[in-house]
Amino acid sequence: MLTLSSLSLYGGGLFAQTSTDNNIRLGYCTTSYSRGLIAQGQTGSHIYHAAIHVTSDLLDKYEGDKIEAIEFAIKPKRGRMADVFICTDLDNITSSKLSTASTTSYEEGWNKVDLKKPVTITKGMDIYIGYEILIEDGEAYDCLLFDNSTFSVTAKNWYGIDDQWSNNTAGINRNLCIRAIVSGDKIPDNDVTLLKVVPEGNNDYAEQNKPKTYYAYVQNNGSKTVNSLSISNLTTTSKGSETTTSEYEGLEIPNNEPTKITLNNVTFPLEGNFTSAFTVSKVNGVDDPYPQDNTIESKGFSIKEGTSPVPRNVLLEEFTSEGYEECPAADEMHASVIEDNDYDYVVWVKHHRNYKDYKDQFVIDEDADYSELYGTTRPFVPATAYDRQKFTGMEDSGPAYFVPYTDQMCALIDGAKNVLSFVSLNVKPTFSENAKTLNVVVDGTAGTNEMPLQTDLRLTTWLVEDGIKSTTQLGATDYVQNGVIRKVLSGNAWGDALDISNYDFEKTYSVSIDPSWNVNNLRVVSFVSNYNSDALRRTVYNTEQAKCKAPVSSISTTKGGNERQFTIVGGQIFANQGFTILDVCDVAGRKVSAKNLSQGLYIVRTTDGKQVFTKKINIER
Repeated sequence: MLTLSSLSLYGGGLFAQTSTDNNIRLGYCTTSYSRGLIAQGQTGSHIYHAAIHVTSDLLDKYEGDKIEAIEFAIKPKRGRMADVFICTDLDNITSSKLSTASTTSYEEGWNKVDLKKPVTITKGMDIYIGYEILIEDGEAYDCLLFDNSTFSVTAKNWYGIDDQWSNNTAGINRNLCIRAIVSGDKIPDNDVTLLKVVPEGNNDYAEQNKPKTYYAYVQNNGSKTVNSLSISNLTTTSKGSETTTSEYEGLEIPNNEPTKITLNNVTFPLEGNFTSAFTVSKVNGVDDPYPQDNTIESKGFSIKEGTSPVPRNVLLEEFTSEGYEECPAADEMHASVIEDNDYDYVVWVKHHRNYKDYKDQFVIDEDADYSELYGTTRPFVPATAYDRQKFTGMEDSGPAYFVPYTDQMCALIDGAKNVLSFVSLNVKPTFSENAKTLNVVVDGTAGTNEMPLQTDLRLTTWLVEDGIKSTTQLGATDYVQNGVIRKVLSGNAWGDALDISNYDFEKTYSVSIDPSWNVNNLRVVSFVSNYNSDALRRTVYNTEQAKCKAPVSSISTTKGGNERQFTIVGGQIFANQGFTILDVCDVAGRKVSAKNLSQGLYIVRTTDGKQVFTKKINIER
């Protein structure tokens, strides 16, 4: 199959030949062109061709009328002869031709060629309209032209060489400069096709009742110039639907000229996920006789009036194993990326997996279900998910991906961070006095009564431990494991059902502390996410974490004076040899300076590099 290469940009400004009768043009292109297609590496003599696919949804409007001629634009002029044709099958043009014509008098720019035999349009007709040019030996293959429109009509533009056709115009985003001339008495006076509706900036988010701008692309299929349109907008959510209608005057849309119009002040009275159906109800003040192509649906998300997006933390879930020696290198890369780029909003946890015959000591039963995050890919380590979002162009199916490069990891973190979030969380863990039980309160507020693309909203909470010294990690000795999920506090791996219809929510958890866990290294991670049978639709909406603090009641009490970890002199705390002061807090939990302490109770945390010591002191001045 011929590969048609990169585009060469030409100037615009060509115009179509106009007719003095009541004929109309059918096609998808504007009258001005913008780009030419170049086939690289072609030598010798070949047939260069292009065609547009015109289907019954358009042709049925002109049943009984006749296609009398074909217009096409090229630049520069190539070859000695051009053929135009109408057929029903591009793979068998000769046997499926309905009509054809040839000319040697074509020029650079727009050309009109009358068909030998007009083609009568019949109901249900499905045809291809195109041209062929025999490029002679020594000539470049560079004459096919695309128009100056802002988008291509999907699967309607075909081009190629020697009966090898392609319709991949995604990278071109233009329509081929080909049109048919139709005559007859069936042509409607006032008829349009609504080709496309897009929000300004391609942003699908809106604020309830706040005006938003959309752009509509309209094609006039009738004989009269379109001067006014009535466009209604039916907005439907899970909570109901509402319709608004706007009038657009002062337009000038000629026949068969795709035209962009601005739809100002489009509002969405309902919040949540919506489907917005834009419909042209009247053309030049009268009903469109063929309304079946007058509606375009656009999906979006409307947040509660007066609210705005909130800061997003990114949940980085790493699949790892102590049985695979390359995992420490992956950890090092992750840590350096987070530190070097000041990604303080990244919440990093690990799903441990057994590797081959190696039994990882940190595997827990509740974590097994997360293997579904590999999608259709066979599980592997190391792998990472970033807010469980789907990213295009990745080798793996996702949302867990193998990411071997720092710049790639940065791009995925940035991509996840830039997704708007509309829910915030607070995580408040407290120990019982004997530190045998941890109680957790997770509360939050949503900016709307549902999340974007929500199907089944969940709240998931984990207990995670950092700073675990291990001697069983392959590829490293005395390795420190961080982010180990010790317990899923939620009812199951995918979380508990979450209702945000009243915007605020709260959930409590309680867990017994395993004596082997270091309570000073525990943190609670909680996040709001979607659940769906499709793993690629289990996106995370936002995450929060909080470190667990050892209970004050279990700390030894001492008056000022010499201590093993530190010394107090005149209201100032000095670390003894071999120790470092981590922080000093007052009884309200606020961090204070270790210098010039006033009279009162304080909590001092120190470390010898291996463990953390916490003491309550009483300063007497």
